[in-house]
Amino acid sequence: MSVQRDASEFRNGSSPVGEAEGQRLDRELAILQSRSLLQSGQLQELADLANFQREALDAAAIVAVTDRAGRITSVNAKFCELSGYSEAELIGANHRILASGAHDRAFFQNLYRTISRGNVWHDVICNRAKCGRLYWVDTTIVPHRDRSGYTAIRFDVTPQKEAEQRLWRLANIDPLTRLANRRRFLELMVTATCKGTPFATAILDIDHFKDINDSAGHHAGDQLLIAVGQALRAELGECDAIGRLGGDEFAVILHDEDGTHLQQRLDGILAALRRKPVAEMDDCTIHASIGAALFPRDGKDAASLLKSADLALYAAKQSGRGCARRFKPSYREAADQRAGLRTAITHAMERNELFILYQPIVNLVGGQPMAFEALLRWRRADGSIQTPATFGEVFEDEQIAAEIGNFVLTEVLGQIDRWKAEGVPFQWIAINATLGDFRARAFVDRIADAVESGRISGEQLCIEITEGMLLDRGARAVREAVDRLNALGVEIAFDDFGTGFASLTHLRQLPINHVKIDRSFIEAICVEGKDRVIVESVIDLAHRLGLKVVAEGVEQAAQARLLRRLECDCIQGFLIAPALTEALATDFVRRDIAC
Repeated sequence: MSVQRDASEFRNGSSPVGEAEGQRLDRELAILQSRSLLQSGQLQELADLANFQREALDAAAIVAVTDRAGRITSVNAKFCELSGYSEAELIGANHRILASGAHDRAFFQNLYRTISRGNVWHDVICNRAKCGRLYWVDTTIVPHRDRSGYTAIRFDVTPQKEAEQRLWRLANIDPLTRLANRRRFLELMVTATCKGTPFATAILDIDHFKDINDSAGHHAGDQLLIAVGQALRAELGECDAIGRLGGDEFAVILHDEDGTHLQQRLDGILAALRRKPVAEMDDCTIHASIGAALFPRDGKDAASLLKSADLALYAAKQSGRGCARRFKPSYREAADQRAGLRTAITHAMERNELFILYQPIVNLVGGQPMAFEALLRWRRADGSIQTPATFGEVFEDEQIAAEIGNFVLTEVLGQIDRWKAEGVPFQWIAINATLGDFRARAFVDRIADAVESGRISGEQLCIEITEGMLLDRGARAVREAVDRLNALGVEIAFDDFGTGFASLTHLRQLPINHVKIDRSFIEAICVEGKDRVIVESVIDLAHRLGLKVVAEGVEQAAQARLLRRLECDCIQGFLIAPALTEALATDFVRRDIAC
């Protein structure tokens, strides 16, 4: 029986309920019907809103539902689109199907711990698509209230992540070798020192890299750098770090190294480099020098440790290159002495403590004016006079070497001016050039200005070079300078001939006018032996090549007589005269003329 019928019966008197009661019931019935319609409308609206939100989420986000065991129970179309898997392949599969290997165990332990406690977890995850491509998703995982599983809502942030990675690589990775750059390597050094466990760091420098770069070109130099990086990667362990500090300088961190096997590992690196082929350079063998230091013994922070390794590298280079040296405290003491010496020589130039003496070079044949070699001296504050043998290390600083070279050239050009004005005859004045002189173009430019302006003639000046300058990083600059000086008519002398390894090659390649035989061969020349044979052979070879020969360090008359018999052109040494001041050198020339 319906409510309407019952109410009608009440109104018709078939019920004891009166008309007033029936009207009340009708009103209540109307109210109930209105509320029912309203609630139905609200429920429909809520249902519509839920459907809209679901559709909006599906359109904007990547959604997946898993049970508590991690099995996928539902995915939307965007999930399939991004992952590359079909819905059929995903449903029932474990979520690990997307694992990329980019995250460590601790990352996932934190994730599972959070959601298992009913808390929402949020972070960025790297997943692997079916095709193998990696993609990044900003992920929020919401546990279900009934604890039946989890809903994961993801947004693709791969473009942003890739942009971040590109920026990181630009800031931290050397683009040529793909190794850590200086900034990144220093960060790794700081991290290693903070751990407190022993390790070693080493700095590696390619021997004569600039010569290779200059002679074979920058592309060949790049190939060499790439080969060094590859050899280091292959030789070192996965836990070790490698970086390129800049230029041809590399650095490594050797973890779990207390020094017991350090020398063996360093020698192994050098051997690996020598075996490594270089692309497009079939005849190239990689030679390098290494300096190493131990943490915490040789340095308690990154800066001091690298400084110690750098000092050891300097020692390796001073030992002839191609070797590895471990840091010793004496290296730091020597470095402090060098720094003090550089400061002292700088002050010496400011205080005019440097001066020039002139040692005569006499022609044994006769009939020609004598020549001179300009020799640098330093008058110390205590009155003592030092030769470059005691402060020669300052010439390793090319800026200081160039400043000293500029001073010497100024003095010699002034001396030539004065002797010309006074009518003092001389053949030429020789200057001992350094690598710093030739790398600073001003040295040769000033000589060119003096010759081209007519201030001096080219043959009044002689520039002495050594073989070491031709083997070092500035060989190209030296060769270019020598060619330019030769074109100006300036005499070129090869000093200390015979003490190097490739002297004959340089005689053939360079426009040399004079060969100076080192004093070490002259000392025992009067004794029948190898030195005499060497001197005689050098004189004969030089003459066959059209060169003049100067014997240095002649101190005995017997040496001079023998050299005359061997047809040596000129001699220089204490037998003739020590290094003289300008006034004494002038008197010496005039007395020689008078005789």
